[in-house]
Amino acid sequence: MKRLLSIILCLLMLLSMGAVSFSVFAAVPEGTGNYIESDMLYAHAVADSTETEAWHHWQHADAYIDYDEDDLEELGLTAGGGVSEEKYFFLPSSVEDDKVVIMNTYSKDAVIGDTTIPAGGTAEVPYNTEDTFTVTIGADSFKLRFMHSSAEAAIYVNNPDADGNGTDLLTYLSQDKENDAKATGAIVDDEGNVDNTPIKKIKGRGNTTWLKNKKPFNVNYDSAVSVDGMQKTKKLSLLANYQDASLLRNRLLQDLSDAVGMPYASDSRFVDLYMNGEYLGSYQLTQKVDIGKNNLVPEIDDDTHLNDDGTLKEEFPFICEVDASAGDSDYWVQTSSAKCKLTLKGPEIDEGDPYHDEVLDIAKTKFDAMYNSVRTNSASMAELVDVDSLTKIMLINELGKNWDVGVSSLYFVYKQDTDGTWKFFASPVWDYDNSIGNATGVIRDLNNMDVDDYEEPTGWWVKFKPGAKPSNKSSKYTILGYAARNTTIMKNAAQVWFNEFVPAIKTFNSENVNSGEIYSKDVYYNFLEGTADMNYTMGWRLNTGSWICDHSTLRTGTYNAATGVFTQATSDTTYDISTFKGEYDYAIDWFNTRAAWLSAQFYADYDPSLSPKDALLGDTDLSGVVNVKDATLIQKHLADLETLEPLGMECADVNADTVVNVRDVTAIQKFLAGIENIYPIGEKINK
Repeated sequence: MKRLLSIILCLLMLLSMGAVSFSVFAAVPEGTGNYIESDMLYAHAVADSTETEAWHHWQHADAYIDYDEDDLEELGLTAGGGVSEEKYFFLPSSVEDDKVVIMNTYSKDAVIGDTTIPAGGTAEVPYNTEDTFTVTIGADSFKLRFMHSSAEAAIYVNNPDADGNGTDLLTYLSQDKENDAKATGAIVDDEGNVDNTPIKKIKGRGNTTWLKNKKPFNVNYDSAVSVDGMQKTKKLSLLANYQDASLLRNRLLQDLSDAVGMPYASDSRFVDLYMNGEYLGSYQLTQKVDIGKNNLVPEIDDDTHLNDDGTLKEEFPFICEVDASAGDSDYWVQTSSAKCKLTLKGPEIDEGDPYHDEVLDIAKTKFDAMYNSVRTNSASMAELVDVDSLTKIMLINELGKNWDVGVSSLYFVYKQDTDGTWKFFASPVWDYDNSIGNATGVIRDLNNMDVDDYEEPTGWWVKFKPGAKPSNKSSKYTILGYAARNTTIMKNAAQVWFNEFVPAIKTFNSENVNSGEIYSKDVYYNFLEGTADMNYTMGWRLNTGSWICDHSTLRTGTYNAATGVFTQATSDTTYDISTFKGEYDYAIDWFNTRAAWLSAQFYADYDPSLSPKDALLGDTDLSGVVNVKDATLIQKHLADLETLEPLGMECADVNADTVVNVRDVTAIQKFLAGIENIYPIGEKINK
């Protein structure tokens, strides 16, 4: 009875909105502004719900949707030949495993298996993902398959009249990256929780990826939203991860940056995107690099450079990006010493407004000074840049062998340190789809850099980009290139690598870790497996052109911590890259082999006497003693009120199950109360 009442309420709501017409139900009345179409079957994201924004329709899959003519000719296919005979329902993770509510907007009954969906009505339909179902609508018959996502959430965005002239949202946005529109929609997590916060603006984003058929977007909600436990924010980016068949690379390195304590680490979730009822594919929803309250960089807004009387402050915070593709629509300046384009993301001042040129000049002068201090390893370097974050962003790029390192998507936040010193912090990390063994590079450029193993997980990289041989003029080097040549930073890098990166990578390679800053690789895979299957069945195949390297074989390697020796296998591991698992496994193995090689390179410079060998099990705040503050800090961490340092996480895991949770709190409390326990709390963790 409850389900029947819910369905009736849902249909009444649709009627009140003008969504459907039950007189003939052959068409949706024009001018209603609703995305529901006639002569269609729709699935709903949540059972027993009157929610109206989270419907999506069945559709054909096109296995070759993004292949160009050369690709098709090579495969002996013609355009359109990849459109499936069957229709598909690409169901979000919120849908139950065995049944889904289907709405029929045809003027005739629809029969799926043994279930009849009345014209203009809904019904709960049993399904599975193995069988092909027959759908009968009047005299017509269709084949139907169901696919079920495993993503953490689904994003619905709806506006069938984006430009006021009847153009649907996807078509309008795809016409020009600068086009933007309002929208309604729903955020639905994998538990079926729904948020209908309206969308203030959605528009295209990206450079290379914007030119592809699977479009990326920026979304600005009317008010701050939280997606599956993410920190509340208004501004989010939907990354298409078009060039990354594993769908993992961006998130892995973003989460790793969070795990090693880098500031402004962008949180993200794997989601399925639906627009006006059409499934568009698997996306990564991530906090957009933006300023202002409830955004990633909250200390900065568009007037933080001004005093109360409107005059320009002597010092003020700003965020800038090294961006080789900066153009007329950007707020940018050409630096003098660093010889790069520097885009200001905040404060962003319109041309003609007060201090437009002055703010750019200040950013340019300060960036050049920081660049020169790193280039010369000056004694004042630590006063101009946070050496820890600069070291870590260099390591992130070296670990990933990121093709774009130092020339684009490289962010710096200029702000006060804890002691009041104004300096640059190298963060947030961004744009790593061309990393972790994914891009091939350009042979001519690589030769100019004295690099011949770019695709392989061995060999130094950061110090060679963007194209200078060791004998060439130093002005060619990027800020990260100089960081990789700076003896102070590289000495620090060895300590940071073993003390912070290696423990985080160990967590990634463990099992069943689904909390904290970085998850274990099996958890990421479980989130991705279903959504990836849908993504590639829909048409975003594991083929993105000649830029992507061959992932079918890899010479893996291991690191011996006792001897500091890296050993590479004598034969190749092979991967079935026609499957998502093959692509995922390749990315994981490349990442781990690269980490093993770097460990061997840093082994000689690593000084264990400088490591936190005296840290005590249970000493979460690293104060040198285990007390009630440690238990309280873990509780705050679990409530997302505090972030633990990687070493603090290691000390907090008193029961050594690789997960910090309430069981560790209880063990510490028992220890403090003098109750006997089996854990060596208070003893050194590195004996």
